[in-house]
Amino acid sequence: MVVENRDLSGLWTDLVVFLHEQSHAYEVNITPDTAIEDDLGVTGEDGEELIVAYSKRYQVDITGFLFNKYFFPEPFVNTMPDHVALLTAAHLLKGITAGRLDEAVINS
Repeated sequence: MVVENRDLSGLWTDLVVFLHEQSHAYEVNITPDTAIEDDLGVTGEDGEELIVAYSKRYQVDITGFLFNKYFFPEPFVNTMPDHVALLTAAHLLKGITAGRLDEAVINS
């Protein structure tokens, strides 16, 4: 998906609606700094489902996305990491404009 600058405002609005629908965190005011895991409460398999739905909706290649780096595992997993890396709404917007969501896009 190629996105022109004039389309970013509408794209941002659509992404906010998508994140509210996926997370059911309608009470959260989503900003570019909103953390998907911490602020929206999306974790484990729900995180994977959100990213897969995001990929389909916005035609974003997620083959290089590291799910375990950005989302805690389900609570029944014996070994829980101390923390996960920050994934924000701004990262998802960057992924849409780049057409892919991977370490290079997230860290750019």
